[in-house]
Amino acid sequence: MQVSRILLAALVTLLSACGPSGPPSTPLFIGVQGKSYAEGTQLIQNRVITRFPKGSSEVALKKYLEEQGLQIETNSRLPEPYAGRASVKYGGSICGSQIRVIWMANEAGKVDSIDALYSDSGCP
Repeated sequence: MQVSRILLAALVTLLSACGPSGPPSTPLFIGVQGKSYAEGTQLIQNRVITRFPKGSSEVALKKYLEEQGLQIETNSRLPEPYAGRASVKYGGSICGSQIRVIWMANEAGKVDSIDALYSDSGCP
């Protein structure tokens, strides 16, 4: 009986203390939590592309993404021709979610394209 309570307490602690429960509280993520994969992805991608259309500064894009709570991945192994990736994870490792923005830029440091990805485990 004592062992069962200890295991239950350990499991509850593991599942509840794994990270922030929602996306950053910034304008980019308003209304994203709870959306389907397709809806969340489209919402984020539209917001980023509207703000940074083709030809925008890659430096400005990175700064904006960091201000919105994403972390720029500096040593990521991206397939060519992607220039960069930024992401944020929240929730637990089992019932967690992730938002990722990947972009291509040219030699002049101008954005060529942006892709977004919203993944939600769907756990309650």
